[in-house]
Amino acid sequence: MNIGFIGTGKITTSVIQGLFRSNIKLKQILISERNKKNSLALSKKFKKVKIVKDNQEIIQRSSWVFIAVVPGVAKKILKELTFKKNQTVVSFVSTLNMTYLKKTLRPATSIVKAAPLPTIASKLGPIVLFPKNKKVTNFFNHLGMAIVANNEKENNHLWTMTSTMATYFEYCNTLENWLVKRKVSSAKAKDLVASLMFGLSHSMLLSKSKTKELVTDYQTKKGINEELLKQLKQEKIFSSIDRNLTKIFDRIKKAND
Repeated sequence: MNIGFIGTGKITTSVIQGLFRSNIKLKQILISERNKKNSLALSKKFKKVKIVKDNQEIIQRSSWVFIAVVPGVAKKILKELTFKKNQTVVSFVSTLNMTYLKKTLRPATSIVKAAPLPTIASKLGPIVLFPKNKKVTNFFNHLGMAIVANNEKENNHLWTMTSTMATYFEYCNTLENWLVKRKVSSAKAKDLVASLMFGLSHSMLLSKSKTKELVTDYQTKKGINEELLKQLKQEKIFSSIDRNLTKIFDRIKKAND
């Protein structure tokens, strides 16, 4: 089948890179020219990727269409486009709720919100989906781990977690900088931190234990893990994260109301 992307930013680029690392069979991938640098690079790298200047033509030639533009642009261009009844439309736009999408994208009825992250380029990471759609879920399970929300409120809660990416890297950067300041090479510091985080994440995915049980398992009484955790709790670091995640959720909810 043919699939089309309206918008060629970082997420579209990452999804397409992931697709060509997967075993998903596609005849052609049609992309818009919106980001000329990205679209040109993708069309040069992958023979099946074709640039189409007109968004309506992308819709007409695609079985599935992915909406991957910022909210303001989406609201402007979607009302000018006509979708097909038998078409699957996947929106990457976090602030467009299902009520709006169903009204704007009709007569299309197979509509799904999705939140792929840049790590999808390596077929890693979660992809939050809503509502349940077997074909779309299967598609994204080839590109990472599809996680389906039960309702729009839960979808907003799950999307809130995507706000933590830069914070995670800043945490890693803090660890690296601590080592570099103590004469450890930056390359060695990065390798150590990246390997440590990857190992812990892998263990968490494989473990049948609850995460709070892993907190206990990965510290020993009067050990260095217990000491650092205690100090950070005393400084209310984790309480601050909890409060600010709620603020992010409120922002997402407000945008979707």
